[in-house]
Amino acid sequence: MVNFKKILILVLVILTCGIAWRYFKKISGARKISIGEIILKPEKKISTFSDLVDVFKNGLKLTGFVAIRNFSGSTYRLNQINVDCYTPKTNSLLAEQTNINPNEIILGTNQITNIPFEFKVDIINSLLLFKECEVIPAEWTIWKIIAHPVEAYKIIELKKLRMKLKGFVQAEGITLPIDQDYNLYE
Repeated sequence: MVNFKKILILVLVILTCGIAWRYFKKISGARKISIGEIILKPEKKISTFSDLVDVFKNGLKLTGFVAIRNFSGSTYRLNQINVDCYTPKTNSLLAEQTNINPNEIILGTNQITNIPFEFKVDIINSLLLFKECEVIPAEWTIWKIIAHPVEAYKIIELKKLRMKLKGFVQAEGITLPIDQDYNLYE
């Protein structure tokens, strides 16, 4: 009976040490996980003045992905991703992430995983973004742009159009912050 208790205690100690070792390896490998490249593109490129009018009538839809680099020896299960768009100067909220990834995403060992996301910037926030980035003059209203799209298209400078992406990616208790300025047109 005494030997059975000793064997049972020894097995429990070994199991506990094994579980603790696995968690230690995961936590130590967490330093090798980082946010990689973030790609964000307008779904419809603004190349003509009718495209510009369409943006101010229907809003701006953006799609892209965030790359997560996992150079550790462990795999991680993605729990949550949350990325929102803000104006670059005043940090006003432009759009929240509209897609929810229902599938389980695994961050494999020694690989880069691309996670898709999309945003829908409504017409008022599109105008706010264009004005704050000085793409269009501050005195222009949405009605003036819709009424005079040719004039508006002549003066806009799309290379100035940028936004700030803020959020986080969480995988098995490890949180990676996202805080990045992003140019939409280069």
